[in-house]
Amino acid sequence: MKTFKTILFLMILSTVCTIFLASGNYAFMKFSAIFNVRLYGTILEMFEMDISEDQVEEVFLKNFDIQTVGDTTYYITKGDLEPGIVVFKHDGPGLWSNIEILLAVKPNRKNLYKMRVISQAETPGLGARIVEKEFLSQFDDVEIRPEVKLVKFSSKPNEVDAISGATNTSNLLQIIINKGIEKMDLVIKEEE
Repeated sequence: MKTFKTILFLMILSTVCTIFLASGNYAFMKFSAIFNVRLYGTILEMFEMDISEDQVEEVFLKNFDIQTVGDTTYYITKGDLEPGIVVFKHDGPGLWSNIEILLAVKPNRKNLYKMRVISQAETPGLGARIVEKEFLSQFDDVEIRPEVKLVKFSSKPNEVDAISGATNTSNLLQIIINKGIEKMDLVIKEEE
């Protein structure tokens, strides 16, 4: 009788654990889908495509090929967009937290198309200004060779104005951008 109770207990425990794990996996899949739709929406905004939330995934998949290499996913334009623009996330340490950015590189692999900051927790009014449109617009069509530089007064095609009073954040953002481009160069080749 004792063996029967032990077996019954183990069967019930196994069933409860299986249900718990299946529920966790289901929740993870749902949250992943929500996260992807938000990411796709942010990428579409970079291309000035204002799409309702219920159409985001459909429009995105029509206009982008998805290629995952290692731990990085690259989204390559096709369809109604200029073909061959590579969009990808990259992150690195900021002054107070991780800074996560989206880089869009033109098909010639010599210029950025655009850049967006997805997440950051830099000092409000200083380093946090990296999310402002005025700052981000400087990266439109900036040259990425030999590297992007954030400087006090930009005068070259590969330079943008750093944020005054946020030298550390600017320097760290420069490193994040250039490391992301280096990583992309290893896997994505220039369009012929």
